[in-house]
Formats: sequence, structure tokens, C-alpha cells
Amino acid sequence: MKDPYAPEIKPIVPKPITINAQKSALFVLELSQLCGDPEYPASVLVPGITKLLERARDAGLLIVFTVPPTFRGKPHGQVFSGFKRKPSEFFFIPNEFDKFANGQLQKHLSLYDIDTIILTGYRSNMAILYTATTAVQTYNYKVIIPIDGIAATTDYEKEYGLYHFRTFPGGYPERFSFTKLDMMDFVVNC
Repeated sequence: MKDPYAPEIKPIVPKPITINAQKSALFVLELSQLCGDPEYPASVLVPGITKLLERARDAGLLIVFTVPPTFRGKPHGQVFSGFKRKPSEFFFIPNEFDKFANGQLQKHLSLYDIDTIILTGYRSNMAILYTATTAVQTYNYKVIIPIDGIAATTDYEKEYGLYHFRTFPGGYPERFSFTKLDMMDFVVNC
């Protein structure tokens, strides 16, 4: 018997999206100096995220970086140097997978008129999943996920996170948009 309460899970079809640069923030989560090692699972994200950062900076997006708390105080506990993080770009090392958990991130975002978050980075089944959940449920943000801009240790873990974005109860899946890194256009003064 089919479960009448089970959500319909549609396949992800990435779509082009136009993003208001003045009301959006780009999150680059958990991409540390380890990304310089080609054996590190997140290193595959570096070329695409690097290009996205250039485009986002040109458009004036607010940019937020994190690295895992277990890397604090270690040589690889900084944002990947290839991203050329600017001093004005927010960087913090939260202790939780959910980057909103301690209030520091939302306090920073509240200084701006942000209504949309672009989530990229590593551990899509942890950092991306938990941060996105709070973003839509607690703060009512729209969340854009470029599917080629997130990674996990395994394909299953990546799909696990993406599955949840499409099955949240209560209309939350409508708050998510799926795209690809090169399918996002930024506009200013919308």
C-alpha cells in the first residue's frame, strides 16, 4: 500500500536563476585549506566556487565563509587561500553544523537587507542541510542550491541532503531553488 502522506519527490532539474545581488548572500561553508589537496573530497568544488566568488564579488554580494570547528587552531583551519578572501568578507568558525545555531551569523545578516541565501560548500548532509533548514524554517529565507556547488564524502550523503530539501513538510520545499553554478545571473538594483 502506498503511504498517502508520503511527499511526492520530483527529480531535481537545475534551472537558470536571476538573483538580486543587493538582497542575497553567498555562503561558502567548510571549504578550508584542505581544498588544496586533490585527494580531499571537497577539492572538486574549488574551480566552480572560485569562478562564482569572482562573479559574486563583481555584483557586490555579501559573502560568508566558514571552516569546520575541528580545524580551529590548525594550519588548515583557514578559508582556502585560492578563494582570495577579502577582509570585508565575513569569516567565522561556528561549533555547530547549523551555522545559525549560536546567533552570530544571523546577527551579521541582520545588518543587511538579505532575503536569499546561496548555499555552497562541503558536507551537504550536515553543514548545508542544517543551515538550510534553519534558514527557511526560522528566518524565512529563500535558499538557492547550486547542485554542482555542494559536495559530501559520498554521493549518497550528497543525495541525502538534497532529498530533505524536497520533502520538508509545510510548504518549505517551495523556498528552495536548484540550479548550477554557471546558471546563476546576478542583477543589481532590481
